[in-house]
Amino acid sequence: MMKITLLLLAVILPLSGTIGAAPALPDQAPSDPAEEAARFASVTGQVDLGGVVFGYLSVDGDLTAIGKYANSFLDEMRKVQPDVPPVNVPALLKITGLDAISALGFSSVATADGFRNKTYVHTPKGRRGLLRLMGGESKPFEVVALAPAGSDLVIEQDLNLKTLYESVLKAAGLAMGEQGKAMVRMALKQPMPPPITFTMEKVMADLDTKLTVIIDADPTKMMQLPDAPKELKIPQLKGAVLIDGLGWIADELTKVLEPMLAQGGKRKPPFKILRNANWVGMQLDLISASAASEREKKEISELGLEAALLAHHLPSGKLVLASGKEFADKLFAPKPGLGQDPAFQKTMKGLPMEGTALSYASPVFFSSLRKVFVKGIAEKDGDHNKDDRFAATSGLDLLLPKNSRGEGSVTTNTKDGTLTISNSAHSHKSSLATGLASPVVMMFGAWSYQTNMVMEAMDFPKAEQIIEEVEHEHRLRPNQDFEKIGD
Repeated sequence: MMKITLLLLAVILPLSGTIGAAPALPDQAPSDPAEEAARFASVTGQVDLGGVVFGYLSVDGDLTAIGKYANSFLDEMRKVQPDVPPVNVPALLKITGLDAISALGFSSVATADGFRNKTYVHTPKGRRGLLRLMGGESKPFEVVALAPAGSDLVIEQDLNLKTLYESVLKAAGLAMGEQGKAMVRMALKQPMPPPITFTMEKVMADLDTKLTVIIDADPTKMMQLPDAPKELKIPQLKGAVLIDGLGWIADELTKVLEPMLAQGGKRKPPFKILRNANWVGMQLDLISASAASEREKKEISELGLEAALLAHHLPSGKLVLASGKEFADKLFAPKPGLGQDPAFQKTMKGLPMEGTALSYASPVFFSSLRKVFVKGIAEKDGDHNKDDRFAATSGLDLLLPKNSRGEGSVTTNTKDGTLTISNSAHSHKSSLATGLASPVVMMFGAWSYQTNMVMEAMDFPKAEQIIEEVEHEHRLRPNQDFEKIGD
């Protein structure tokens, strides 16, 4: 009887969270109908009607109500457990700024090349706290001129990282008063590990910045990844990461490196100093690097990183980490830029060319990525992997079809919120379907795992063991009724 009870619990418990057992938000005063109507009009004015997906969600006051509920719950907990620390949850939520979100809207409309997707976060009283983290005012994107035409993966993202520091400082003050704030400030003033000579406080002063990533893949030149199967190759990549305002970090690191290079010897770092009118920094120098093994030199060369550099671009003030100086120079030289690339123009058609964030992946990027996965799947040879290959290929055809188009996205900040618009082969419906399916998949996975654990703990024979025993019995007594023995 005990075995049956435990088995039922193993089956029922994972299901209990899905059968009408969703948590409810704490009770709060109903919103004014006129205000709700105005909010609905503001949000729906930013997204598209009449497409395959349209959604509106009012969350005005929800986070504040949850914070009050959490506070009352903690108060009750302290009556039983006095050690529960005093935490002002509503105040912490206010510091994050997430309570400024009043409503959300999203839509997907079919286009000639896929879908136009929109996601809008409505903050009519302004963005506060962490909502300011991903940029401020919208402005023209610099990367469309920096990146060469033909670039395959491009990202530009404004970052107001001082906001994160301000939020941490406020949270420390809320938890420990002025002493907490002083501890955070003191931590930033501490020297960083040698040989670095500057403090995090100096870095923090320039952390309202912009991150740019530019990668160009050459599918005509394939390279093998270290320790990967010989058949698995990827296109040779050239690229750079650029961070505004932090070029001085390369200056400081160069000052540290120069004396080490002057000492020479077998442990001399595999770098050389780069110093001219445009650049100050360090560049890989594998030819004279006695400390690097032949294997390391070979692998770095095969990856096309034998001339990689970390440098300060003096005219722009940017910190640049690039696969080579030639590619880094190309970014700032006159050339046909990404904005003139027909593939980029087609992918980004109808998207604004100013904002706080831009991301672009070319059709070549997706086709190259698909080839890598196809070769990886093909590595699973043999009949015993047939089902795995079928499942992997089916998933690949769904996510990266053979004729994959490029993907582009732009985020802009408006007076009352933040709007992200993307051109994609997939609509929001795909994301929603995945989100809805995930709990079901997890439920059955948990159910299967828990059931197996209970059966193993109670020494239940597995199905294959039962079949094997029945077949063995049938071989010993071939004239017996197989079905009765199985029962």
